[in-house]
Amino acid sequence: MWIDSHAHLFDLAENELPELIAEARRESVSTIISTATDLKNSETVISQCVSYDEILGAAGISPFDVQNQNSTWQDELRKLLNNPRMIAVGEIGIDNTNPTYPALEEQIPFFREQLIIAREIDKPAVIHSRGAEEMAVEICLELGVKKALFHCFTGDSRSLQKIIESGYSISFSGIVTFKNSPLDDIVKLVPDNRLFIETDAPYLAPVPFRGQNNRPAMVRYTGDKIAAIKGISSDDLQVILEDNFRRLFSVELST
Repeated sequence: MWIDSHAHLFDLAENELPELIAEARRESVSTIISTATDLKNSETVISQCVSYDEILGAAGISPFDVQNQNSTWQDELRKLLNNPRMIAVGEIGIDNTNPTYPALEEQIPFFREQLIIAREIDKPAVIHSRGAEEMAVEICLELGVKKALFHCFTGDSRSLQKIIESGYSISFSGIVTFKNSPLDDIVKLVPDNRLFIETDAPYLAPVPFRGQNNRPAMVRYTGDKIAAIKGISSDDLQVILEDNFRRLFSVELST
């Protein structure tokens, strides 16, 4: 079955989740990682994980949410990550593309501190690295991070190679389905055992839903496109993705 390795579900009302899960099941999606962006919505993610077997979670502070954190944020994050349903530290990272985001000088200390937490508790880091892929890899290597997933990858072949050579994994979103997407050649360079897919819901809905709110059920369209690029069946890709998920996150999948 398909796995959505990165979705933001924390803004959904509680009564919206049953239909979202049922819809995902109808499209052969077994597992969704509900990914937080700050401490407050990390608590919502935990509640979702406890309520639904199909949802696992990631807790972290994203690069665009690093401002106005209190002095105890590391302790609070560690406590959230103690929950066994929280399988990763994320979404964390650095972004060098948007002038409205906090400056890199503000982002980097939070990224480093959260990578240290990920290393110490032996959970993968889920990394946002738009426009700063190589810098993010260098920081991971400097801190001895062994397990990382670079989500919604849009970088070039050079940064991809650096990620792969460093032992890390890559996730692709619905961008790969867009007309004239530059990612076709990039997808071909990713070894099967480092490959993941995601929706990044509610953003980046794949074709034929581009411009709509994305949902975990739509991850299959990204999967079908990547299978076609790689010249394998969608069923074979599902097996690859399931194996990769088990290996990176050290969990069993919902069936």
